[in-house]
Amino acid sequence: MTGHLYFIGIAGHAMRGLALAARDNGYRVSGLDPTAITPGSDWLDEHQFTWWRKFEPEQLVGVSTIIITGSGVTTEHPAIEAARQADIPVQSFAEFWGHLTAEAEVIAVAGTHGKTTTTALIAWLLESAGRRPDYLVGIQPFNFPTSVRFAGSKIAVVEGDEYRASVLDSKSKVQYYHPDTLVLTSVEHDHPDMYANLAAVENRFSEIVAAIPHDGQLIACAESETVKKVAKSATCSVTTYGLGDGIFRARNIAYLPEGLEFEVDHENEILGHIAVPLHGRHNVLNTLAAITAVLQQGLSFTQVLVGLASFKGAYRRFNIVSKPEAAVTVIDDYAHHPTEVATNIEAVKLHFKHRRVMVIFRPHTYSRTKALLQEYQAAFKDADRVFITDIEGARETGAEQMVSGNDIVKPMGSRASYEPDRNKLIEHVKAAAKAGDVTLCLSVSGHEDLAANIANITNTIE
Repeated sequence: MTGHLYFIGIAGHAMRGLALAARDNGYRVSGLDPTAITPGSDWLDEHQFTWWRKFEPEQLVGVSTIIITGSGVTTEHPAIEAARQADIPVQSFAEFWGHLTAEAEVIAVAGTHGKTTTTALIAWLLESAGRRPDYLVGIQPFNFPTSVRFAGSKIAVVEGDEYRASVLDSKSKVQYYHPDTLVLTSVEHDHPDMYANLAAVENRFSEIVAAIPHDGQLIACAESETVKKVAKSATCSVTTYGLGDGIFRARNIAYLPEGLEFEVDHENEILGHIAVPLHGRHNVLNTLAAITAVLQQGLSFTQVLVGLASFKGAYRRFNIVSKPEAAVTVIDDYAHHPTEVATNIEAVKLHFKHRRVMVIFRPHTYSRTKALLQEYQAAFKDADRVFITDIEGARETGAEQMVSGNDIVKPMGSRASYEPDRNKLIEHVKAAAKAGDVTLCLSVSGHEDLAANIANITNTIE
């Protein structure tokens, strides 16, 4: 493979992983990221990448293709304008990954929730069984050194997002991956800046499912009515999984402080008892989805058991950041959709019984917060104390008047507070914390180190 690739947004988890995979496969690689922060910026320097924080036209001399992210680059970006003038083709990273893995058998994980953990787990189960798959995970999986690996494997595992591939393209990222096997975890209304309502989301997933080859397969969550509705579009075989329904089911679930244990039932036959260091009902389903996928790939149940026992999870997916002996248990998670917020609170209640739950939440995007405001207001009903911060606008600018984090707080009464100032927020949390509490820090970005800060200030509470 030859050519010079220029990555816009190169410091992102998936982008820098893809950049490294491209370089390892013979491409020359450089890039741009004006908003790069640690650890991404440090990682790029450690791996000796040529990259810049400010665009200059001479950076594109010799570039054969520009690779861009799904949402972080607008059509007015100076590098995109310079590419037009120089006739340099522009691809989304999804399109480029689809090109790399065109000859592989592709397992894609799609759905509103659970994609990252399920993708990382499938990749690790195959890896631990000696299959050595290529993979692309949207965030850092702890069992692997990077979030992307491409080595020309016969099998590729990819996290398949339904969001648009780029601002230049309305196709979803997952549509570029052309999956032979699609794992569909959930279908709910999200990304209101792209999908006006649930029907629009269902229509897109129906297109994705209908495109699975006839000799491929759909692995569908039987707990979701919308997934079952979308699954009717499949012309391939369909395998279901769930708790109360499905060909593969979880039985006798134990929610322990250290993780999950349950029995795997296949068509009323118990295959065995598994243990995995993950938390929450949602991760029972994610684990069951991964088990279903790899058993269909020919792994033995013994190989599954070995892989599950050594699985380490993924970055900012219910990561316990406090010390085991700490008075307050602090958990960091990427949750931003109302269902994910409620699911994380439920997980704490299941695994850390009879303990008070305090939640710190930073909403992500104005459009999502406004469209799902009532769902957000209901999502915290089982939390004992709630702090809502300012909204992270992300790709949306100039929308500050659309909605506020305070709008989430209003119907919750005295147990909830709105605090946009980070220093004051930390002070309020410290004053409210009590020994035995479990504190959830939930955000997409901008507050990545907040959980560690909270763990430090609550460590001395008695």
